[in-house]
Amino acid sequence: MLDKISSIILFLIGIINILPVIVFFSPTRTKSLYGINLEGETLSILMRHRGVLLSIVGIALIVAAFKADYRILAIALAFISKVTFIFLVWTSTNYATELNKVAWIDVGAMIALAFVLGVHLYKE
Repeated sequence: MLDKISSIILFLIGIINILPVIVFFSPTRTKSLYGINLEGETLSILMRHRGVLLSIVGIALIVAAFKADYRILAIALAFISKVTFIFLVWTSTNYATELNKVAWIDVGAMIALAFVLGVHLYKE
């Protein structure tokens, strides 16, 4: 039962991680997602690339939902991504307040991923 719950958690967090790929296809969506308008081609390239990188982590989490052998790697990738983002947000000033919402979503995701990791390690 816990394994099925873990799979569902990984799948859902994977989907959440894939969502920013919308910015790759529609850079103007950064306003609704992050509270910023992309000004200049450089920032647009960086944010679009960020969407793709987050999607890669999301795909890894979705694969791990179905293939338990990939869980530790996928969770590690997600943790690195989320901890880095949270650190950057919470050690910075003068940023769009929407980033706080994203950071708190990442905190919740990390708690859920820690649960999945615990279940996975306990099973072994």
